[in-house]
Amino acid sequence: MTRRLAPLVVLLALVSCANYRLVRDGTIQTSDAEDVKARLVAIRGLRFQQPVPLAAVTSAEARTILEEELRRQYRSSDLATFSRIYQALGLLPPDTDLERSFLDLYAGQLAGFYDPIDRRMVMVSDSLDGGLMTRLLESIVRRDLTGELVLAHELTHALQDQHYGLDVGRGDVGEDDAQLARRAVYEGDATLAGFATLLGKLRPGKAVSIASRLERLPGQLASAYPDIPALIRDTVVFQYVAGVNFVSWAYQRAQWEGVNALLVFPPRSTEQVLHPEKYFVRPEYPLSIRLGAVTPYLNEGWEIVEDTTAGELIVQILGQRFFDRERAVAVASGWDGDRLTALVRGEDQAIATAWLTAWDSQQDATEFFTAYAEILAAKHPGTPPARREQAVLSLAGPRPYYLEQRDTKVLAIEGPLESDLADAADRMWRRSSYEATVPWLPMELGRVEAVPTSGAIPGSAVPATDASGGAGTPCPSALLVAPDA
Repeated sequence: MTRRLAPLVVLLALVSCANYRLVRDGTIQTSDAEDVKARLVAIRGLRFQQPVPLAAVTSAEARTILEEELRRQYRSSDLATFSRIYQALGLLPPDTDLERSFLDLYAGQLAGFYDPIDRRMVMVSDSLDGGLMTRLLESIVRRDLTGELVLAHELTHALQDQHYGLDVGRGDVGEDDAQLARRAVYEGDATLAGFATLLGKLRPGKAVSIASRLERLPGQLASAYPDIPALIRDTVVFQYVAGVNFVSWAYQRAQWEGVNALLVFPPRSTEQVLHPEKYFVRPEYPLSIRLGAVTPYLNEGWEIVEDTTAGELIVQILGQRFFDRERAVAVASGWDGDRLTALVRGEDQAIATAWLTAWDSQQDATEFFTAYAEILAAKHPGTPPARREQAVLSLAGPRPYYLEQRDTKVLAIEGPLESDLADAADRMWRRSSYEATVPWLPMELGRVEAVPTSGAIPGSAVPATDASGGAGTPCPSALLVAPDA
């Protein structure tokens, strides 16, 4: 037994020398980092327009940075309110601490991040461990494969920022649907560019292979973080798994120029990212909805604390909390647009939500109506049976709700907005407006010039609540899984 162990001990000793590491003794090795930069520039076809300062921090220091930036954007009381809203909607389990869940997931997986405000690159020195076999391979080829991958990934975000502008805003949970779709492009591009830098090139078929290997990430993350709510886990997973798959479609068609085109003309919804053919083959753009008859409640002690588009992904995540994945995906797949408004009453902190959704067909709307009726029943156990009249479901009392379908649209009101929610619903139906999203002008992937760096991506609006810290929150990226090269 001792003789069998001897070779492994020797190999581990070789690994421990690690004089090829990008980060040694808390310092990024400048010459090695410059080599990664040069390879990334050659692969990605974009040059750095200005230097990107590099810094190394410990995982504890990285968590502190995340905490500071999160608190810069949100007070703890604000996050507690968001927690209550998402719990009321059924998106979060009871007693979820949103702030802690966010920090636990990101701090636990953080390998590095690009800060679009200070425009610097930070590597977490004590998290860059690719596992035993990766360390053994690194000791043979004398390269820090994990460190190179992380650095190239994050420097790609710097290139995106310098050439196209990173359209980033606040927070990760409850973000606007279009913002999350753009985040998926950012992460998909950075992930493919990181592997291409590591490999020296990236064949179109390899991009597809990487996308398929990332499909095991949801299970891995759920196993590693069972206490983190699916709402948080799945929005992170979406950016990598669906993002890489979506970007690989552009890469197959026009390589990196095709990816550049996505940065100028990003998808408008998570629907397009989940179903790439709805962007590349048969474009489907979401219906923009303005929910009417809400502002009068502001004179009655209510405050609007959330006003956003939830999107297909969030509908799917909600469905999976109550149904199996197959049904949740089926219910969400007919999504065509929505507007979700949440209000809090000052005197007693009561919560009310109004959610108007649009669907591709009347059948899709009916499928969602039926599913949401079951969700409402599950969220209000022990209450008297709700009154149902055709496509209307209502429940009066201390926890009232009202659900109604009209043709291809469904309106759900929950909470004590007023004594007669049917009247409230009728006013919302009459005063809400709908507008088709103007599609991008016809384009050829691969013939897109960079846009000025001073502004956000053309045609995109910063939502009320979105994903990655326009006022300072870093773009954290985690080396969650490393598909075989």
